[in-house]
Amino acid sequence: MSQQTEHLVIDVDTGIDDALALLYACAEPQAHVLGVSTVVGNVSLETATRNTRAVLALAGRGDIPVWPGAATPLSNFAADARAVHGETGLGYAVLPELSEPGHSAHAVDAIIGAAHAHAGRLILVATGPLTNIALAVMREPELPRLLKRFVIMGGAYREPGNVTPCAEFNIWHDPEAARIVFRAFGGPGGTPVVAIGLDVTHKTTVDPADLAALQTRSAGKPRAAALIRFIDDASRHYFDRMEKRRGKRILIMHDPLALAVALDPTLVATRRVAVDVETAGRLTTGATIADWRGDWARLANSEVALSVDAERFRKKFFDAMVRLAEGTGAG
Repeated sequence: MSQQTEHLVIDVDTGIDDALALLYACAEPQAHVLGVSTVVGNVSLETATRNTRAVLALAGRGDIPVWPGAATPLSNFAADARAVHGETGLGYAVLPELSEPGHSAHAVDAIIGAAHAHAGRLILVATGPLTNIALAVMREPELPRLLKRFVIMGGAYREPGNVTPCAEFNIWHDPEAARIVFRAFGGPGGTPVVAIGLDVTHKTTVDPADLAALQTRSAGKPRAAALIRFIDDASRHYFDRMEKRRGKRILIMHDPLALAVALDPTLVATRRVAVDVETAGRLTTGATIADWRGDWARLANSEVALSVDAERFRKKFFDAMVRLAEGTGAG
């Protein structure tokens, strides 16, 4: 039985794990990627846009439109994540510069347009700060009711943060935008935020042995050399940083997991809960606060992922990379 085709728009700030998520989307036969929007976050908007176009070209999907969005967050201050992803955002990897001009559509216009054109069928996936999504929902308040599914990589719900003791990077980078988004979604008739946070992403890692196994499985396939070189060079930067910080060479698959859940929600178990974002705390700005006990008496706006079938996800990811090395995948 063939899988149902899913229409996706992916919103990214393309660093290393965003790049892996894009490769995954390009390799999944059920994914029909309508376009990719870019936002400031891990790197500048210009760099994120350039990286996105280059990664799509690597996957043989240079036809997918890339729509630049917000170059600055709504919040007053934000630092990038080049310490994690490298100066270019792609670790030690070097991809060719593209000479063709990019698309002129703005991300917010494109997201709203796609939601109307595919009302009730569009899956929106955000793997970076939520600035573009906040701008879109402010312009089109019906957005939560137009989407089939809205999945974010963002937040720390029962886990410590990864940029402060309580905040995850994507939410911390633009907490004002995140608060707007969480408060807009999950209302009457509106799709909830499916929140793929550190609670589950920290359980999905790959290491050099995994990449060596991928290289063996992909040997001799038409696109293998360039693909494996990119994954190895990008991951090695992340491995180096994690070895210094944690004493082990691993890459946490934050963004690929969010993309995988967008296509297969059964990969995670979630709990429906009201979530809001702290924007003014001296020590807690960017924290995602989940009202587990129902003290706020608010309508639950989020499906927060609390557990993950990590091995099934890892198998899906590496199988997808083998298909991409073969030159087959999404159309």
